[in-house]
Amino acid sequence: MKQVPLHLILSCVFITGCTSFCGSKRADLTPEQVVEKYLDISLNMTDVAQKDELLEYSTGNLKNAIESSTPEVIKAAYIDRRYNMQTYSVVERRDRTPRETEITFQLTYNDLGTDDKVAVENAPKVTTENSVSVVKENGIWLIRDVLGNKTSIDFPVSEESRITAKPGVITNPDLDNDSEP
Repeated sequence: MKQVPLHLILSCVFITGCTSFCGSKRADLTPEQVVEKYLDISLNMTDVAQKDELLEYSTGNLKNAIESSTPEVIKAAYIDRRYNMQTYSVVERRDRTPRETEITFQLTYNDLGTDDKVAVENAPKVTTENSVSVVKENGIWLIRDVLGNKTSIDFPVSEESRITAKPGVITNPDLDNDSEP
């Protein structure tokens, strides 16, 4: 009987172990991780073909909306926009059933638009809070629908428009005097 070299056995064990433990499988992703991966793809798209990657994390109404979007719409919504991400956080998780949960997350970013000339400090700061329905189908979590969206946009104010208060006491008492002379 022929013996298998020890280094070959150890290599096989290492490769098998690493693929099981080093990388996370799609089925092992939590609903929050699915939302995070979807956002990572959507906010960093460079090619219309990445639309297929978005479809891997979606089902139902969201999947139908992405599938029916033209390449021009995908390009305008995802690729031609530039962002300077500031914060991302999951605000709340509401488990509806063992196979359905609702994730609310908040993003804060500077929207640099489509113009390469906009500096981050002059770009509007967008804070958006979204709720999505995430369902488990065939053993994996998928985003089914956007349930709610609250967005606020803070536009930068020019130096000339800023109002500044000077600390101290008002020295001209006649400003509040309603009596006639």
